[in-house]
Amino acid sequence: MGGRIIIADDLVTDRIALKARLAAARHSVTQARTRDELLTRAIADKPDVILIDIDFPGGGIAACRALKARPDLAEVPVVIYGAADDRVARIAALEAGAEECLTDLPGEALLLALLRNLTRKRAEREELLRRQPLGAADAFAEASAGFAPRARITVVPPTATEGPGWRSRIAAASGAKVTLATSATALEPEAEGDAYVIALTPGNPGAALGLVAELRARPSTRHALVLLHTPRERDDTADMAFDFGADAVMRGAFSSAELAARLDRLLDRKRETDRLRARVEDQLDEALRDPLTGLFNRRYADGYLARMQKEHGGTRRSCAMLLLDLDHFKSVNDRFGHLAGDDVLVETARRLKATLREIDLVARIGGEEFLVVLRDTTGDEARLTAERLRAAVADTPVDARDGQTPISVTLSIGMALCSSAISNPRELWDQADRALYVSKAGGRNIVTCAPERSAA
Repeated sequence: MGGRIIIADDLVTDRIALKARLAAARHSVTQARTRDELLTRAIADKPDVILIDIDFPGGGIAACRALKARPDLAEVPVVIYGAADDRVARIAALEAGAEECLTDLPGEALLLALLRNLTRKRAEREELLRRQPLGAADAFAEASAGFAPRARITVVPPTATEGPGWRSRIAAASGAKVTLATSATALEPEAEGDAYVIALTPGNPGAALGLVAELRARPSTRHALVLLHTPRERDDTADMAFDFGADAVMRGAFSSAELAARLDRLLDRKRETDRLRARVEDQLDEALRDPLTGLFNRRYADGYLARMQKEHGGTRRSCAMLLLDLDHFKSVNDRFGHLAGDDVLVETARRLKATLREIDLVARIGGEEFLVVLRDTTGDEARLTAERLRAAVADTPVDARDGQTPISVTLSIGMALCSSAISNPRELWDQADRALYVSKAGGRNIVTCAPERSAA
């Protein structure tokens, strides 16, 4: 089943033509002949896309502006068609909030490609919105009105000689920092930007489309804006650009004013979407971190160990696992209070992290228990590191936040070394846990290494 589409056009022939072009993709189509009817249907149907004739009664651009002014309809993509070669009208449509403004009634290939592009982007945005925490929508709306940094635009002009002219015109119209590139250099790190403007040359259309696809495939440029320009008003190759991932296609003589109008709206939307995406990533990060100490939690540690086993496979890369437990931690809470206990945990985490290398893992896996995984380390190096961790905690008392007497705490540590005889992280964990028990039973504040086992 396709999407829900509203066609706003007072000419029955245009409505029939568009509906026929949408039939193959099984879109659900409703029609509107007046402004009131359009608003009523849009509110009731919650469409995925609205198609509006620029000569719609009362004005297609005015109808678009009215739709975008409603909070419940502002996110619905609007495509205006029938602007002919009136560039002023096209720019006005974009400034009114239209996602696209076409010169005439779109053909089937262009129409379906454009709808796929718009519905895909809207679905991605709605998924990001669904993943936001409660109350984030209001905070997000306030944040979106903040300072917008200067945009970086990478331009791939049709020829090298035309490049300087394109750069100066785009910079003057948009106020952005503009970098010139070729199809090859646009993929280099120094050419990365917020948006890419790519010229499609009729003699070599594959180069432009290939660049669009490559930009979408790379993690560093996947979320950048991509705008394609073709000198032809009708261009079947350019129509394919929407399926390759282009955000917009500009047709006819190059216009920096039209480009600026498109970029203004697209960059605003990109910044909003980037903030939504960052918030989701922050949530994922929070789900894998201990909220008190900021260390990774047990969930992350389990996944880390599973990946480590998969990465190492049958290789005998040296590593060590340490289980650390604060000694008599219950008495800290009983004597000084739970807030002081929290201070001890936070400071312990800080000292552990400061003592370890970037490649080592440290996680809080329980109340006063910590896990450390030392990568690419020998047995002697692991023992020295374990002693440094023990001393980092034991040698200096912790200052509680309320100014009470500094709290002295110690760590017991159990350690197990990777070997060919231990086939998985769970077994390594079990060995380290047994060694930790020995440290506890032996007087605490000591490091015990599990006996190394040889393969049978």
